[in-house]
Amino acid sequence: MKIKEYISFKDNPLKIKNFRFFILGHFISFTGTWIQNTAQTWLVYELTKSSYYLGLFNLISSSPIIFFSFLSGLIIDFFDRKKLLITIVSLAIFPSLILGILTQTGKITFWIITFLSLFSTCLSGIDVPLRQVFISEIVPMEYIVKAISFQSLSFNTARMIGPFVAGLIISYMNLYECFYINALSFVPFLIFLIFWIRPLSNRSSISKKKMEIKKSYKELFHFLRKKKNILSVILTVCIFTFFGASVLVILPVIVYKFYEGGGKEFGFLSSMIGIGAILGATSVIFRKAVEDKLFNILLATILLSISILGLSWITKWVFTTIFCIFIGFSFTNFFPVANSYIQENTPSELRGRVISLFTLSFLGIYPIGNFFMGLLAEKFDLPLLLTIYAILLISLNFPLIKFAKNKSLKIKS
Repeated sequence: MKIKEYISFKDNPLKIKNFRFFILGHFISFTGTWIQNTAQTWLVYELTKSSYYLGLFNLISSSPIIFFSFLSGLIIDFFDRKKLLITIVSLAIFPSLILGILTQTGKITFWIITFLSLFSTCLSGIDVPLRQVFISEIVPMEYIVKAISFQSLSFNTARMIGPFVAGLIISYMNLYECFYINALSFVPFLIFLIFWIRPLSNRSSISKKKMEIKKSYKELFHFLRKKKNILSVILTVCIFTFFGASVLVILPVIVYKFYEGGGKEFGFLSSMIGIGAILGATSVIFRKAVEDKLFNILLATILLSISILGLSWITKWVFTTIFCIFIGFSFTNFFPVANSYIQENTPSELRGRVISLFTLSFLGIYPIGNFFMGLLAEKFDLPLLLTIYAILLISLNFPLIKFAKNKSLKIKS
């Protein structure tokens, strides 16, 4: 199908065959991932009964993302993105399969879970930015905001369904079955990539393969020096992640200590975050356009700050549920909009490296934030700690967003 046929569609990327297969495979694989993530987190807490170990697990298992996020930008820009995605999805099956076998046979330990998660994270360090950049190869750029929002909707629908299914499996079946389900979930996406998903054009990557790594990153940093608005948005993502998203690491602690709940209750709250995220992504998709993306990012930051304050001081189950929905809503009004703002303002030949920095700003910062949140939650009063986080989140992001807006206006003028 020619590009002209794509452009003739009105602004629904689901009318594009390539994108339909991509989003379906993306949804199935991430449903499995959320089933595993929920079961894995609960298994760590069951084995250790410690918020410190929850934070430590997230820090160690996610630490490779820092290195791979830098490396992935080069790999994504220099190599065939479809073949690379097929390879990553194929390899992702094995850690889940091994984890399922070891859990089923009773040989699982904290350090084995951590090691297998470490391997998965190495793959995710390339997979996450690759999927985001790959969207720009299967839909025209004018569709990118809604396409990324659909990806976010898919991801967060999986985030709602996955934890709910995991909670039921943990409560009524065998926890190890969650890991087998995740291994199987990658197979449909792999089939779609091999047989049906085709890029719009054959992007040439040979010309840059011989470029030195040092020179390629000089090119990146020169671009970011020139486009300080993009750098500011990346920094807001770091702060949003460290002081906002990392709060979720203590969700099992809130369930256990405040409500004496178990895996089912933990899965339920995780699903509520997913529902909120779906509502947030849907609100972006059905708006005519997100004209002022930076203002949208600011509103999402304010909503997350208020939700964290509510989560810390109002310990009633119904309100905790509502605040979890608001948290999810803020995520999908922040991350996809920030992502699309960056991609729209970045040339194609640099997009892999810039989006890898975007990925680093949440996947790389997230485990560090988790570790500090888990550590501090062991030593300080939880409501007070969450209040400090909420205040720092808004007070640090507000000036950065204002700065980015001023720079954007200067560039346009």
